[in-house]
Amino acid sequence: MSAWWPSVLRLAALVTCVGLATSRLGLVVHELVGHGGATLAVGGEVTAVKLFTFAGGWIRFRTTEGHLAIALGGLAVETVAGVALFALTRKDSLGARIVRAVGCALVIHASWYLSTGTWHGYGDGLELHRMLGDDRWLVAVPAAAVTLAAAFLGARTVLPSLAATLPRLPAPRPRRWPSVAGTALALVLSGAIQLGAALGEVALRRDAAYSAVMKPERERVIASELRRWEQRQVRPPSAEQREAAERALAARHRKAFPFAIVLAVLTLAAILAGALTAREAPPGELARGLLVRAAALAAGSIALVIALDAAFL
Repeated sequence: MSAWWPSVLRLAALVTCVGLATSRLGLVVHELVGHGGATLAVGGEVTAVKLFTFAGGWIRFRTTEGHLAIALGGLAVETVAGVALFALTRKDSLGARIVRAVGCALVIHASWYLSTGTWHGYGDGLELHRMLGDDRWLVAVPAAAVTLAAAFLGARTVLPSLAATLPRLPAPRPRRWPSVAGTALALVLSGAIQLGAALGEVALRRDAAYSAVMKPERERVIASELRRWEQRQVRPPSAEQREAAERALAARHRKAFPFAIVLAVLTLAAILAGALTAREAPPGELARGLLVRAAALAAGSIALVIALDAAFL
């Protein structure tokens, strides 16, 4: 077991680099190709772009039509890219399996964002949320089904091969538990690093436009009605009066079903199901060249996002 921890850390580094490259290139495709391309296609004009180094982004545009197409453009392009990566990668090496899993990850992100955004009324799903009203489940539920299918397929595709890079115990003791536990630990470490970087950047930058875009519709409506209530008051209300008014408005606008939380639990279950039903992969080492290429791609992707963000200042 002396080589177990270094192997887990190498695997965590690989997954982190792949995740960063996927999310950064996906961000560029989503915002510039998807939203930006749709804006130009309907005759509009992109007026501002913001790309976070580790988090998301937004664009501002000027147009009199095509708002729904622009809102869904990023999700559509991301989905097409994900399906293409999965369908067109034919080899069975670890690198090829990672590429196919990246395709699944892009589809997961797009369908998750569409599903939860449509249900809760935020981000790219806000237009559909307002358009569909109580019928938003017609989009949210099928999109959630796509998320679960992609999560299951992605886990079946890559997790056994990742686990196979970790040392195993010699027979007759249980052989698989170190590789299974190590893979889970590597994924948790990688997720914590990427999520921490994204949340930390959002907290430090305090971008008002990004916060507004990602705010659920219920919170947006409550804030708007609270501002109108304050404007109607003859005298500026006290903090206690404002809090009481906000509580009354929150009670009037009931909370939506916690769709995002339920989908998160089901997605984790789909990943676990995919891993458990997958065929065990033959043991193999994590090649240093693969890790170096992944690190270079991650660094280049981050540099690209920084350069593009600076170009639109």
